[in-house]
Amino acid sequence: MSDQLPLVGREEELRTVLRVLAAHGAVLLSGPPGVGKTRLACEVLAAVPHPVVRWYATVATSRIPRGAIASLVPTGLPASQGSILPSSSVRAAAEHLSRGRRRVLSVDDAHLLDDASLLVLQHLVRHRLMRVMCTAQPGWGLEGLTVVPVDALDRERADTVLTTALGGPADVSTRHLVWATSQGNPLYLKELVAAGRHRGALTETEAGWSWSGPLELPGRLAELVDLTLGRLTDPQRRALELLAYGEPLESELMTVPQDLVDRGFVRVGDDGRARVAHPLYSARLRATCPTVRARAHRRALADRLEAEGASRPGDAVRVATWRLDSGTAESPDVLARAAEEALSAQDWELAERLSRAALACGATSRVGLVLGLVLMYQRRCAQAEEVLAGAMSADGDMLTLIQVGCTRAYNLFFGLGDEDAAVAVLDLVTARKLPAELEHAVLFFALTFALEAAPVGFARLGGELLLAEGGWAATAGRQVLAVTDQCAGRYTDAIARIEDNHMAVLATADRFPSLMNEANRVRNESMLRCGDLVGAERRAARALAEVVEEDRWSVTQVPPRVLLSQSARLRGKAASAVRITAEGVPDSDTPPMMWDVLLLAELAAGAALQGQSDRAFRALARAEAGLLPAWRSARFAVGSARSWVLAGAGRVNEAMQAALDNAASAREHGVHSEEIGSLHDAARFGADTSPRLLELAKSRKDPLTTAYASHAQARALRDPAGLEEVAAAFAACGATLYAAEALAEASRLSRLHDRPRDADRLERQASALAETFDGAITPGLVVTSTLAALTPRQLEIARLAVAGLTSVAIAERLAIAKRTVDNHLHTTYAAVGVTGRGGLCALFGHGA
Repeated sequence: MSDQLPLVGREEELRTVLRVLAAHGAVLLSGPPGVGKTRLACEVLAAVPHPVVRWYATVATSRIPRGAIASLVPTGLPASQGSILPSSSVRAAAEHLSRGRRRVLSVDDAHLLDDASLLVLQHLVRHRLMRVMCTAQPGWGLEGLTVVPVDALDRERADTVLTTALGGPADVSTRHLVWATSQGNPLYLKELVAAGRHRGALTETEAGWSWSGPLELPGRLAELVDLTLGRLTDPQRRALELLAYGEPLESELMTVPQDLVDRGFVRVGDDGRARVAHPLYSARLRATCPTVRARAHRRALADRLEAEGASRPGDAVRVATWRLDSGTAESPDVLARAAEEALSAQDWELAERLSRAALACGATSRVGLVLGLVLMYQRRCAQAEEVLAGAMSADGDMLTLIQVGCTRAYNLFFGLGDEDAAVAVLDLVTARKLPAELEHAVLFFALTFALEAAPVGFARLGGELLLAEGGWAATAGRQVLAVTDQCAGRYTDAIARIEDNHMAVLATADRFPSLMNEANRVRNESMLRCGDLVGAERRAARALAEVVEEDRWSVTQVPPRVLLSQSARLRGKAASAVRITAEGVPDSDTPPMMWDVLLLAELAAGAALQGQSDRAFRALARAEAGLLPAWRSARFAVGSARSWVLAGAGRVNEAMQAALDNAASAREHGVHSEEIGSLHDAARFGADTSPRLLELAKSRKDPLTTAYASHAQARALRDPAGLEEVAAAFAACGATLYAAEALAEASRLSRLHDRPRDADRLERQASALAETFDGAITPGLVVTSTLAALTPRQLEIARLAVAGLTSVAIAERLAIAKRTVDNHLHTTYAAVGVTGRGGLCALFGHGA
C-alpha cells in the first residue's frame, strides 16, 4: 500500500490558494482533522517559487509563549508579560521573519498557536509582510486570511483514493463499507486500509480487494479519534454517548447541547433528528463506554420512547433493541413486532436476534415465519426448512399459516431445489377452506414454480385465470403474463404490461414486495434483450447500489449483477463483466441456491470472454454441480455459458453444438428468449440458424432480435455488405462486441474475395471497436487480424486449399513447384495457429 495518498479532487482548492498567494495574500485551509489540509498545503508550497518559513503549532507549544516561533526569532527580544508580547517585540519578530520580503510562511494547526505567536502572525498578515498559508480546524479564523474550505472527499474521489491505496480495485461491498466508515476522510480511510490489511480482513480475491469479518477500530485510528473526543468535557461526552446509542434521535427524546453542534460533534438533519457527526466517533464512544453506563443509556432511551408512545414506523425495533441490550426485555409481543419490522427493513442480523429472543420468551408461529425468512435470505436453507416446518405445525391464525406454508414451499423450491416437497406443502395449504384472496395468493406462488418447471404456456394459462378474478388477483395475473411475455421473447409486450401494472403493484408493495422486485427484473431484462442497453444498465446499476448500501439480502444482488455483466459482455467489457459477477459469487463451501447458479454461469461466460479458460471451466463446473432439475432458468443460463466457455477454449464446433442444444431445449419449453440468444451464439460459431431466427424476429420487431437474425443471415450468405450493415445495427444498440465480430467477418470475406481495400477498411473499423474492449477475446475477433498477417501469396494458396484443391493442383494453377506450395501451407499453418487443412477450413468458415 502506498504511504502517500494521492491528492484527488483538490484541483479547484489548489488553484484558489495559488492565486491568492500570487497576489501576496494570506490563506487559511479550514477543515476537520484528517481531510488532507496538510497534504494540500504541501502541494501548494511545492508549487510556490519562494523560500518557505515553517511554524509548527502543537498542544505542547500552545502553552509556551512564542513556542511556535522560538527557534526562528532572535533570543534577545524582550520577554513576554504573561501571554502578552510587547508591541516592539512583535514588530521585531515579524520583521526578522519577513526579511527579504519574498518568503512564504506556512503555519500548520494554527488553532494551536500560543497567544504570543498569534500576535506575530496577526502583524504579518495585517501589514502584508509575507505570503501566509495556515491550516486549522473549523471555528478558528484570523482577520485578513482568505478561507478556503477543505471538506471530506465525495464518494467517487474516495473510491479513487481507496483503489490507489490498495494498488487495485475493491469490490462494491468493500467500497461501500470503507466509504460509510470513513465518510471520505482521507486519513481515516488510509488507517482503515492499513489496519484491514494488517489484520487480514482486507484480502485480494479474484473479484478484487474484499473486506471480511467485523469492522474494528485499529490502534492508530482509535488514537486519532480519541484525540478528537478528548476535547469533550465529561457531561458533553455522556450526552454524545447517549446519542451514539440511539442515533438518529428526535428532539423530544434528547435535547442536544448546542455547543456540541457548534464544535462539529453533532449534526442535525433536515428531518430534525440528531446524529453524531462521524460514524467513527459513534463507534469509539460505544467501544469505550463502561458496561453499566451503556445499559443505563439504552434503558433511558427505551423509557423515553415508550413514554412518547412509540407509535412511529421503526419505533418497535428501537424499543426492543434497547430493552434487549439493557437486559430489560420482557414482552414477547414487543420482540415479535420488532422482529417483523427489522425483517421489513431487511436488517437480517437484528431480525434473527429479535426473533430468537421472542421465541425464547414464548412467541407464536409468526416469529417462526420471520426467522425462517431470515435464514433463507442468509442461504441457510436447510435450517430455514426446519424452522418453517415447526412454525407450520404450531397454532396460529390462518393468514400466518398460509404465509408460512408459501414461504416454506418457496424455500424448498428455490433454495433446496425440491420441487415435489414444495408442491406437497402447497397441497397442504390448499387443503383448508381459504378465502378467495388467499386462494389467489397460493395460486400465484404455484405459478412462480410453474414458470421454472413447466412449459411457459401453462403459466400463461394460470396468469389468465388470475386476471379474470379481478382485484389483487388481476394485479398478480398481469405480473405472471408479463413474465411469460419476457420468456417468450416478446420484450416490448412485457415492458408495456409492466408499465400498465405499475400503480397496482405499487399499491400492494407493503403486502407483496416480491411483486415489485419481479416487475423490476422483468422490465430491466426486457430492456436489455430488446437493445436498450443504456436504459437497462442505468436501472440495474441503481438497483445494485440500493441493495449494497442498504445491506439487503445478498441474493437480491443477483438480477442486477447478471444484467450488468451481460450488458458488459455485449459491449466487449470482459474484465468488467467478470468483476461484477465475481463480487457476488458465494464461497465454494456454501450450498448454492438457484440464483447462485445463475451468477456462476454468468461468471463462467465472462471469464471465457476474457480468455481465462481455466477460471471459466471452474465456474461452469460449480454451476453444473449446483444445478437442480427444478431450476429451468438456471439450466438455460448454464447451457448458454457452456457454449461460451467451449468457444473460449477454442472448441468452436463443440460450442456451436452446445448452443444448438440449448436453443432446442428452450424452444421445447416455449422460452424463446433463451432460444433467440442461443441460436445467435450458434450462428456466431458457424451454424446456419438464420431461418429460425428470421421467423422469430418477424413477429417481434425489437432492434436486437432483428440484428441477431440479420447477422445470422449475412453470415450464411457470406455477404460482407450485409455484415457491415448489421454491424451498424449492433453498434446502435450498444452491442459493440457483436458489431466488431460482424466487421471482422466482413473483412475476412472481402479479403477472400480479393477486395483488399474493403478488407483493410473493415479491419480498421473492427479494430477501432476492439480498442474500447477490456480483454474480450472471441473466435470471430481473432480471424481478421490473423489473416491480415499472411503474405498475398500465402493468402492466395490458403484460399485455394480451402476450396479443396490439392497441392499438385495449386502448383499447376500458380505455375510453381509442389514443394513451394507445401512450404507456404506449413508456414501459413504456423502463422494462423492451426495444424492442417481442417483447421484452415474452420478458420475460413468452410467445412473441412
